[in-house]
Amino acid sequence: MKQRSHPISVATLRTVLLWLGFAAVLPRAGFAAPHTSVSDPAHLLLLDRRVVERVEHAKLHVGTPLKHPKNPLLVPDKPWENATNNVYPNVVWDPQAGLWRLWYKDVLADEESIAKMDVPSRVHGVGWYLLYAESRDGLVWDRPALGLHKFGGDVANNIVARDCPNVGVTLDPRGQDPGRRFRMVYDVGLGKPRVRFSGDGVHWGAEEEPKGFGAAQGDTHNNAFFDTRSGKWLWFTKTYLGERMVSRLESDDFSNWRSSGVVLRSGIDEGRATQTYALTVFPYANGYLGYLMLYHVGAGRRVDVELAWSPDSLHWERIAPGQPFLANGPEGSYDSGCIYAQAGPAVLEAGRIPIYYGGSPTVHLGWKRSGSLCVASVPEDGFAFYAPTEAGRAGVVHTAPLLPTASPVEVRSTGAVQVEREDLGKGTFRLKLTLGADAKVYAVRGALLVDDAWKPKPELPWEATPLRRGPLQVDFSAGDCGWKGVDALAHVAAEGCVRVSRGKGLRPIANGQPLAGNWPAEFGGRGLSVRARLRAPEGAAVARFEVFARDVAQWHYETREPLGREWGWFEAPLEYGWTDAEAAAAGWVRGPQSFGWRETLQHAGKVVVMQGAAQGSSTFDMAELYLVPR
Repeated sequence: MKQRSHPISVATLRTVLLWLGFAAVLPRAGFAAPHTSVSDPAHLLLLDRRVVERVEHAKLHVGTPLKHPKNPLLVPDKPWENATNNVYPNVVWDPQAGLWRLWYKDVLADEESIAKMDVPSRVHGVGWYLLYAESRDGLVWDRPALGLHKFGGDVANNIVARDCPNVGVTLDPRGQDPGRRFRMVYDVGLGKPRVRFSGDGVHWGAEEEPKGFGAAQGDTHNNAFFDTRSGKWLWFTKTYLGERMVSRLESDDFSNWRSSGVVLRSGIDEGRATQTYALTVFPYANGYLGYLMLYHVGAGRRVDVELAWSPDSLHWERIAPGQPFLANGPEGSYDSGCIYAQAGPAVLEAGRIPIYYGGSPTVHLGWKRSGSLCVASVPEDGFAFYAPTEAGRAGVVHTAPLLPTASPVEVRSTGAVQVEREDLGKGTFRLKLTLGADAKVYAVRGALLVDDAWKPKPELPWEATPLRRGPLQVDFSAGDCGWKGVDALAHVAAEGCVRVSRGKGLRPIANGQPLAGNWPAEFGGRGLSVRARLRAPEGAAVARFEVFARDVAQWHYETREPLGREWGWFEAPLEYGWTDAEAAAAGWVRGPQSFGWRETLQHAGKVVVMQGAAQGSSTFDMAELYLVPR
């Protein structure tokens, strides 16, 4: 090991090696009471790619949470628990009460159950309750008889609120307003958010309507928390634009929210067959983690959980796309159909972090299905790790430059790990971690990143290939060639064109698929131009071209020269190898839910020709469209 002035220690995660269960079934001697994990810029997870500069013969793996043998912990066997389908568990450790506290979803899907509500009501055609439970050890849960709401004329139940779909409950860590210590977020439909407040998490005030949500946001496990790093409230919900995507909002006062748009979605190769159903977010170490519920619409409508990471709560990445972090159990088991992981902060108890979830043997289909509360756990920092890729060959992980804040700096790992330090001057250093055959390395503690800025994944070098084919022509002289219009597209035989029209002062749109597929591979060369012969019979209008990744997300380009009453050629030039920034500099604009530039062209689908943002006419004509490679 190299000589160093600042000591490094290797902390073995004994919980990985020795523990077969949870702290509740093991002696607790030497362990502190449960405590909520807080943000720490000197706590660096290796799953954060800002931390790792280079890797040799090693690979990042997601951890495997250990499901508790006592699962399921809380089974919906009460008369009012009609359909706890996704459960949507919201779990916090309340140090004031010394309790684990749970709020979970209940749908009244049957008419006879709705009729037993004290005042029958429906949202989305069904009734809704929010139920409450609590636990001393996190395993045995009590549903207290609260006496707040009647069901079938009886108040001996654990109902704390009603008419509140898709609830997230959060505990304000600041405790500045005793009457708003607990906060509830939910929606009563897309674009219809609601909030409520409580001093004790049981007695809730009247609903309020916050501002700033888009018409497509909502209808999932809403979850919010106060972010101590930014000093703002963050709210994560769904945006539905033909498929389910994750969006983020932020607020200074919990009443007025600003949307950050779509922050995470399924991959282009997954398409609509796998969709990002919900993301429950919590701060951890020097970043943010999220339990990402993946809805496998095309694979039996199952739901499982992946792990996502962000350095700033805005830029999100899936750690291992397609690989579950919390996987469904075997067919017919208590969580074989759906798993919905908790909302709430990470809590460390006896060296492990419990992950509560709703587990269901049935798939995501219909209102009348129930899930049970379950729990799994990972060791502290055990969300992901690097391990060697080849038997008999050591793996090596090189960190980015670090600045120590503690002595010694600690490398958290299991197995044989050799740590070498390279001094870089001015107190900074880099670590070289050599991993033996059985080694796993998770985190570094006691050091800051010298450069903690988020950076997009680097683009691979791009090389142009020889041209493989000539221009592709779509000639509308003989017909519409399968193109469609919004509102209408009609063939004008006498003019040898199609006429695209739209009413109510809206811009007319034409769309088709001249060549769906991988444009760089199909055409070759370094790029192409989308060219169209157009005119606007009613007057000037700017032309706009859009290229979609299949049919779900687009980039667009607007011409400078306007259309006129006479025919003219208009084009949108592009190069396959541009980075996103280079495409933007050339005039292409990325849509709010779009994929990257190169990925879009490698999965090209729908092409749109329309009037641009400038005010134009209610119609335009199109005679020809070309894809011209170069």
